[in-house]
Amino acid sequence: MANSITSAQIKRIHTLKTLLKTPDAAYRSMLRDFHVFSSKQLTEDQADTLIWDLQKVAEREGVWARPGRKFQQLAGRKGMATPKQLRMIDAMWADVTRTNAPAAKDAALSAFLERFGCHGGLAELEYWQVSKVVNALAVMKTQQTKPTPEATA
Repeated sequence: MANSITSAQIKRIHTLKTLLKTPDAAYRSMLRDFHVFSSKQLTEDQADTLIWDLQKVAEREGVWARPGRKFQQLAGRKGMATPKQLRMIDAMWADVTRTNAPAAKDAALSAFLERFGCHGGLAELEYWQVSKVVNALAVMKTQQTKPTPEATA
């Protein structure tokens, strides 16, 4: 018997569906191709197939980047942060930021980076600035996890 779809797969399908602004009728048609009426009825393998197809379309439309590929277009720039460093900073920022809205999150990160002399967001981060930004984000993360004096009393 085939394994059932995982909750992570359901989340990925619906995230991609939303990013692509897929009309409900088109989404239901995709599900019918798998002989199901709901994503929860898909097998794990069927879900992988659907996710792969949706990701290809989303990448082509520029609304999705495969994990490990984000910022790849910024590779090979002399004196600038590498895509791997940018992904690390982006992930660290996601851990410490207080906002969930993507536009607000990006604006807050740009404002944070300006403190380090980086004007123009992650794309303009220079190699020598990376360690300073990473260290500051690490400190912010530890400060968030420290118990408050009221919590220890």
